Amino acid sequence: MKKVGVKTEGIPEVGDLVKSSKFFSVTKLDDVAGCLKYQGKPKTLEDMDNAIRQGIKELWHDGG
Repeated sequence: MKKVGVKTEGIPEVGDLVKSSKFFSVTKLDDVAGCLKYQGKPKTLEDMDNAIRQGIKELWHDGG
């Protein structure tokens, strides 16, 4: 069963301090950069703006 929420840990040396624990170990960009690979023609700023605009239209069901 998956638990939802924030994992915390108490720090007895500083009194009643409770801080969030780290869920993931430290990662270097080289460890995860493979998921950033894109094959295809580079997108322009205009392409990205149009995609954002289209996404907003779809989100708000605006056909025009």
